[in-house]
Amino acid sequence: MRRDREAASVTISRASTRLAAAVIDHALLLAIDLVVVYFTLRMAGLSTSDWRMLPMAPLLAFLLLLKLAYFCAFTAVGGQTLGKMAMSIRVVTDSGIPVGGACALKRTIAGAISTVALGLGFVPALVGSDRRALHDRVAQTRVITLRSM
Repeated sequence: MRRDREAASVTISRASTRLAAAVIDHALLLAIDLVVVYFTLRMAGLSTSDWRMLPMAPLLAFLLLLKLAYFCAFTAVGGQTLGKMAMSIRVVTDSGIPVGGACALKRTIAGAISTVALGLGFVPALVGSDRRALHDRVAQTRVITLRSM
């Protein structure tokens, strides 16, 4: 009974809030990318102007895996990336319970596919009444606004 009342009082987060969280996350990830490249150059004995000498395929693969691990791990552990924490939103399952590891992985992979597809998978979050992107539908999740205490 209590869970039903709590589920009814849940507020689905606005697209603008989700976008702000994504901007924060990607700004942090870009900063990490720059630090990784800088220290890779230093370890290789190269200057910053020699960045083109780095093997791009392994470097880009590593940076991509780092981003996927960031989104998957933070979502699995607490339902929030750092950007979502800053914006007071959280990912939960359709039934309102915390997201598990398998669900977080499915959501992360579907989000990556949406990104590769020029962001088309994010359009339903902008125009749909339930504000769920493709990765939310695939993983059966939703993003809710946390109540301030």
